[in-house]
Amino acid sequence: MSDANAESPVALARRGASAFVADLRERDAPVTALVVASVLLVFAVQAITALRLNAPIGVVTASVFVGEPALAWALSPLLHRDVGHLASNVLVVAVVGTVVEGRFRRRDYVAFLLAAAVLAALGGYLSKAAFTMRPVTAYGASGLAYAVAGYALSLPVLGTSLDANAFSVHGVLARTTAGERVAAIFGVAATVTVAVDVATGPYLAFDWLNGAHLVGLLVGAWTAGTHHLHARNQ
Repeated sequence: MSDANAESPVALARRGASAFVADLRERDAPVTALVVASVLLVFAVQAITALRLNAPIGVVTASVFVGEPALAWALSPLLHRDVGHLASNVLVVAVVGTVVEGRFRRRDYVAFLLAAAVLAALGGYLSKAAFTMRPVTAYGASGLAYAVAGYALSLPVLGTSLDANAFSVHGVLARTTAGERVAAIFGVAATVTVAVDVATGPYLAFDWLNGAHLVGLLVGAWTAGTHHLHARNQ
């Protein structure tokens, strides 16, 4: 390629970002939008309550687990301890969820998210409760975020034979959209964070790993695997 035809890194980045935004805008993801709206609404209630009590959001949320444990655990996939916790989870759910929702029938996607929320909350609880007699809390939309990210790992190869050609750069670019490639990158990042979390200590201790992240990722990857097998057998 001649220098005259070569694009600068900035131009390439702009073109890629434009393609990514256009891809997201073209997708119909009402369930993901509803989940994000619900998380933001619940956080607004948390923030207002914390302001009225003049206490940190995390402290107020922890007190709900003590005073109203049934309500707290029911809402646990929607609760967040601070703005940073909220923003990271909402970003992943909004972006990756918008991409992967189209791979499901609507009722199946709802079932997938519900299963991920329940199992991730259980995983988050057990990963702490197994190592302490104290009451524990586990909340946030990270279980959902890791579930959709785990599913997104399959997007570059979904419906193909898992051979060398399936993982070639040319093949991945030909089969996927900009949004699917970004979603898959989120999936790789989620896998790396879980692997590091499990591999590093302190082992078999209260702070060993985030069970919600691990279980959410496994739910997403398992669901993607079943979809891949179904697509190959059709």
